[in-house]
Amino acid sequence: MALSKEVYKEFEDVVGEENICNDTAIMPSYYSTELSAVILPKNTAEVQAIVKLCNKHKLQFRAECTGWTFMMPGMVSQDFIYLDLRRMNRIIEINEKNMYAVVEPYVISAQLQAELFKRGLNFCIKGAGSNTSALLRGHGHLDQTTSGDDRNHLAVEWVTPEGEIVRSGALGSSDEWFCGDGPGPSLRCILNSVVPPGTTPGIFTKTATKLYHWPGPARYPIVGKSPKYTLSEVPPNMMVRYFSFPSAEKMYQAERQIGESEISYVLMGFNASMVSSNITTSNEEDFTILEEFLKEVQGPGFLVIIAGNSQEDFEYKKRALQHIVSEADGKSLEKVEDPEIEGIMLCQCTRISASIRETFRAGGIFTSIPIMGQRDLCLRWSVGAGKAKEPLIEKGLIVDDGAAFFGWGVEHGHLGKTEIFCRYDPLNPEAKKAVEEWHKEQIARAFNEHYFAVTMGSSPEEIGPALSNYHIWWRKFKEAIDPNGVSPEVGALA
Repeated sequence: MALSKEVYKEFEDVVGEENICNDTAIMPSYYSTELSAVILPKNTAEVQAIVKLCNKHKLQFRAECTGWTFMMPGMVSQDFIYLDLRRMNRIIEINEKNMYAVVEPYVISAQLQAELFKRGLNFCIKGAGSNTSALLRGHGHLDQTTSGDDRNHLAVEWVTPEGEIVRSGALGSSDEWFCGDGPGPSLRCILNSVVPPGTTPGIFTKTATKLYHWPGPARYPIVGKSPKYTLSEVPPNMMVRYFSFPSAEKMYQAERQIGESEISYVLMGFNASMVSSNITTSNEEDFTILEEFLKEVQGPGFLVIIAGNSQEDFEYKKRALQHIVSEADGKSLEKVEDPEIEGIMLCQCTRISASIRETFRAGGIFTSIPIMGQRDLCLRWSVGAGKAKEPLIEKGLIVDDGAAFFGWGVEHGHLGKTEIFCRYDPLNPEAKKAVEEWHKEQIARAFNEHYFAVTMGSSPEEIGPALSNYHIWWRKFKEAIDPNGVSPEVGALA
């Protein structure tokens, strides 16, 4: 819907002529030619003013940070105000003493991590990759030592759908960012929205996140050319290994003991396919290396990174790791022991640039089912889902990835996350149909057997009955804070 000149001028007065556009030649770069306007605010005050104008004129709005994900057609109305937050790109504060950082939405994770490495610090980067907004919650490669998801969010500045500014946690009473739950209002469950619809109405303008000790170098000695970057040498007191095991139970035995001993910096349950996709430079090379790996791996496995705070600490962790893996009959994948390959995996799995390669690798697209909870329950569910994949592998409908699933421990195994991947050719209608059926069956099994699964496209009405009917209260909350319906709860943008 085209804005009238009068309404357009009201928005223009907020951000300036150069920071608003409804030119049909520009709109396609923002997903649609039917957007009402694209607006680039520079601070919280401008965001607030824009949201209030949207309420005044009953216009829907959506905001985007770094744009890693994209809006699917039909997820929201095409007639809405699109807030591009790229001008809100400041690292507000890095508090080394109290170990937190405060960022605006357009600060990407790589940008913040580069500054933290210089200070011997790190933070939990969403598994989607270091090109996502540092403001985002999420799970990923660093969960073992940095925890994950909302446990890292501290105070948050939030512009509600009505244009009110809410400062949660300590920020609400002391102008300090150190705590997300007090001594001000705690809105953690609302602000993080970890279940469908998976989006919080309104717009986050600043967020504080926990920081953690980083035992590695201030800057990696990276060499090589894209897409094959490695290190000129593996930094002192750091090591990468990939271990496979004869069974999922044996793998979990080792994973649990590694968590209890707290010796690993990263532990990710990659399958052989994920490793091959990260160390190769072409589709042909990827499949060649994968075939070599499948002859060597015993079954499911994980990639582990050891990082010592001293030479003595490093030696202890190596000995403990070897003892644990040996007891579980684990076998090291020799190619990963090569310093060049070790360097690739080290920098990609601590800087979180591996995710793109894992997801968009050769052989078609993937579909996944994420499961969160106790690690042994995640394992139990995933073994069944993996067995259900085997007939599809035998028929050649999906790629044999070297294991049925991948997953990892959170907080040294106190929690766990598992995702089941199917790698297949979407142009093969038989494969596409088989994977869709497998996907639907395994989600149903997660609910029927009292596990938990949230997938793209799930609705609160589907998930709610399994979770104390939260969707009923969510709807009441949404109606209370967004009476004009200007902040749709689908089509989340990262």
